[in-house]
Amino acid sequence: MKPGETTTITIRFTMHEGMAGPHNFAVFVKTNDTIEPEKAVNVKADFVN
Repeated sequence: MKPGETTTITIRFTMHEGMAGPHNFAVFVKTNDTIEPEKAVNVKADFVN
């Protein structure tokens, strides 16, 4: 990709019974940026059973 372009990342989280409630995840994305070749994207979710 070229600088300034965007893309979509699809992530599916599956929680087991009893794991309802707020959770914080870090998803690590590899980039073509020589200065920052890997970027952590924080995902906050609130699961309901």
